Amino acid sequence: MASVQTYLDSYNRDGYVVVPDVFDPERAASACREMESLFYGMSFEEYLAKSDREGEYAPLETAYGHQFPCGKDPLDGLIENDYLLDLMEAILGTDQIRFLFGGLFLRSGPTDTVPGGFGIEHSWQGYHTDHHTACYLPHTQDSHFNAYLIAGAFLHDIEDDNVPMQIIPGSHKQIPGLIPRLIEEGIFSHWCSINDIRKIPEFAAPVPAKGKAGSVLLRSSYGVHAAIPFRNKRNRRATWGFTVCSAESSAWMTRHIGERGLDTEFTHTFWANTTPRVRSLFGWPMPGHPYYTRETLGLLAAWYPGIDLSPYEEHLAA
Repeated sequence: MASVQTYLDSYNRDGYVVVPDVFDPERAASACREMESLFYGMSFEEYLAKSDREGEYAPLETAYGHQFPCGKDPLDGLIENDYLLDLMEAILGTDQIRFLFGGLFLRSGPTDTVPGGFGIEHSWQGYHTDHHTACYLPHTQDSHFNAYLIAGAFLHDIEDDNVPMQIIPGSHKQIPGLIPRLIEEGIFSHWCSINDIRKIPEFAAPVPAKGKAGSVLLRSSYGVHAAIPFRNKRNRRATWGFTVCSAESSAWMTRHIGERGLDTEFTHTFWANTTPRVRSLFGWPMPGHPYYTRETLGLLAAWYPGIDLSPYEEHLAA
């Protein structure tokens, strides 16, 4: 793998970067199979064949139907990738990052309602930033301080037929200074949507975020982007991802985990089986923190059966 610095310059310039080979293609394919099974109850190819025979394409309940963790190791385990975590820490300029939200995103060509479902008819419509999704505060000039970072792993090759996200390079730096004028002129709403991208001549032309299976798209919550219609309705785009911010800015960010909060069968299993570094994303103290005593370790062992407490015990013994 290339060094982290290789991708920092691209990210800082453009507000996004597609990093290849973060995951082995076979690992990505396994995760994709699990994801399709969760959404379709079968593979996408089987879904197409079944729908063709029956003459009806059953719509998916929702593109966000399964949040993180989902209880499937091939998907949940993707977060345990030190190279990806190193990249995210380097981009945010801190070794203290916090999980905000994550899960599975699927657009399915046969039943897709994006972008048409949002009243979008033209290529200059539908552009927006994602910043309002998790942040109480508006965009600031210091994006490293206030922006959060969104990671999306490509579980299969994403090319033109898979409706790659359209991103405007450099818009993460431009949008804070443009917002006052755009709001005054009625171009930008408080939901961070832009009704006509043609009225912002400062922006560069949109670029499709494409890549091979196992690649990861890292992008700023400030970056302006949009969805496009499927060229090939017999296709889909399946990505897994999660979002993080700096520990400092987490005070004014909203956090979501699981469909019903923290206390679920999936999250209990996840805490028991993951690593100390991943737990720290969710606010757990790292090994060596005074929280960990003989008493608290005993409680953790009872609370999360099967958890490996040896990393915490080593520091305790020292």
